Amino acid sequence: MKYYLYILSLLLLCIACNEDTDIFAEDFERGGFAQFTTALEETRFNILEFSTLNFSKEITDPNNNITNYSLRLVYGDTTINDFVVINSFPANLTFTGQEVLNALNLAQEELSSSIPLRFIATITTPTGVFDGRRPDFDENTNTSTGGNTAPQLLFPIYRQAVDFSFSLFFPPPKKLRGTSFEEPFGTAKGSDYTRPSSEASSTAILMNNPDQRSVTYVAQGTGVDDELGFTTEFIDVGGSGFTTEEIGVTNDPTDVGGSFPDGEQAFQIEDIDGILKISFDRVEIDPTVNPTSGVQIQFHPIEADRESTGDIDSLVITVIVEREGQAPEEIEITNMKGDDIDAVNGLWNLASTGFLDNVTAYTLVITVQVDSGLEDIYFDQMLVFVPDN
Repeated sequence: MKYYLYILSLLLLCIACNEDTDIFAEDFERGGFAQFTTALEETRFNILEFSTLNFSKEITDPNNNITNYSLRLVYGDTTINDFVVINSFPANLTFTGQEVLNALNLAQEELSSSIPLRFIATITTPTGVFDGRRPDFDENTNTSTGGNTAPQLLFPIYRQAVDFSFSLFFPPPKKLRGTSFEEPFGTAKGSDYTRPSSEASSTAILMNNPDQRSVTYVAQGTGVDDELGFTTEFIDVGGSGFTTEEIGVTNDPTDVGGSFPDGEQAFQIEDIDGILKISFDRVEIDPTVNPTSGVQIQFHPIEADRESTGDIDSLVITVIVEREGQAPEEIEITNMKGDDIDAVNGLWNLASTGFLDNVTAYTLVITVQVDSGLEDIYFDQMLVFVPDN
């Protein structure tokens, strides 16, 4: 099923080209599409430095028929219409962080890392007006509700400037242990991890293959700069499983805005038709030295249409927390299904315990269920942290 949505998109292109529709809001066939000349290199911004942001990016009109491009800013329940208006192309889409703050009537310290900044274009052409919100995917009919160009909003390669988002983050806390997947061997996009076809749906701990991206790693030390080890297990749930997919450590950030939160590598999960479980090394804490601590990891789903019913797509991140004289406690720091994951697509999201008291050990576990292609999730910057004082 790796190329399911890709093939579906091609079919939609062919079908829509032969349709005669008057519903301009659901069809790009007559234009209404703007794109960046180059991909967005950065989509994450430090909240503490946001007021100094200077964003400038050239956009073009590939159909040469846009008469007005009006970009609205959406932040939570607040919408600012006509935040940027452009009437001729090519043009530089330019704004500053302070202009965003002024428009929202917020101070920098009032920004939240859990709310993305979303930019949606309303595009006018001689034949109509297109509201650039992303097309929905109808699970009942397996069709996109957009037109022949609608699939372009789902793929980063098209560099669309119609509906895009920025995420905000606070600088990470003081690291005690962790991993950003810098030490394991990683490969670029298009380089797969493989397993024999006879084992496609077999539940098993995955082992590293020569010259392929790492799916397991043994820690080389216990110091603060030594990365944690991890194992990856495939769990059969009655699907077809996988033989060749982009699973494991990658050094290609193309699909996540051009950079990872920390370092040059991250862990990617693609179409597995089952469950993939990543378990990190147990980290011991001395509560007499660090009475307060916590654990976090960042994740980035790419644009897709995940199922919330039937063959459910899901992401669950749990932490086994140990304290002296108490039974281990399992805490869910993320539990999301199809539509919930889609709601945070295209952004780096933080899953964290926050600060906890008197913990003696943490074990972080990620469980992902995926049943079709183009539903990737990336993970980076797993930290066991303590107060920075």
